[in-house]
Amino acid sequence: MRPSKLTYYADFVVYPAVIVGLAAVGVTHAGWAGRTEWLALTEWLAVAAAGFVIWTLLEYILHRAVLHRKTYFAPMHGEHHSAPLSFIGTPAWVSVSVLTAGFLLPVWLWVGFEIADGLTVGVMTGYWWYGLVHHIVHHHSSTPSPSYFNGLRAWHMRHHYSPKSGNFGVTTPLWDHVFGTAISSRSKATASS
Repeated sequence: MRPSKLTYYADFVVYPAVIVGLAAVGVTHAGWAGRTEWLALTEWLAVAAAGFVIWTLLEYILHRAVLHRKTYFAPMHGEHHSAPLSFIGTPAWVSVSVLTAGFLLPVWLWVGFEIADGLTVGVMTGYWWYGLVHHIVHHHSSTPSPSYFNGLRAWHMRHHYSPKSGNFGVTTPLWDHVFGTAISSRSKATASS
């Protein structure tokens, strides 16, 4: 989708507000079965961290299997590949709704609110971080960045410009290495030779 600039930048405001709200509810929720406050908070943080890791896997799967292969989504994502500096994305109200309906509610029904809340905070934080990293990689290439962003920029540019298909992870190359879709800087050089 090609949203307005305001809609594009809304993710950077909406997601922190939703994440803080969900975290406040989860951390103060009374259903931690008699555990001490410290233990309950530690468990909630561990579940949120697991949610963040789950997001990195979802990011890889969605990018590889949906955005590059599915009939409806591939042309929209192709628009991003042909115009990488355009403000293309999903409106925050759509992505928040999808993550709530597709993740928070089913996990809540399956294992309870506390775990669903922590996992959802982690997944939403991962989604927000993905949006931020992707924006910096594309829109701040001439701005000095920490080496983390510079490395991810080089990684993601190989995704965009290599003749090979790969480097589907935006925030981490982990899953590309696990699933054998990593395009190293050497393989790009040998592919163009």
